[in-house]
Amino acid sequence: MKTKLLIIIIILVAISLYAISKSNIFVESNSCVGCSDCTGVCPTNAIEIIDGKAIIDAELCIDCEICISSCTYKAIRKNK
Repeated sequence: MKTKLLIIIIILVAISLYAISKSNIFVESNSCVGCSDCTGVCPTNAIEIIDGKAIIDAELCIDCEICISSCTYKAIRKNK
């Protein structure tokens, strides 16, 4: 029983890590001022402003990088 539970936990953690790292685009929250320049240009509406900061939904993001070039404050970046 403990082995099955451990396997389930490992699978859930792996799925969570995949979902977190699915998008290569991220917001540097210290640099983001919540100006919403990025929200208007995102073709999949993957970005929203929450508590004054841009948040990218990794499930909707298609890594088109339009938000990176539209960010006035250079707060949106791509993982290498």
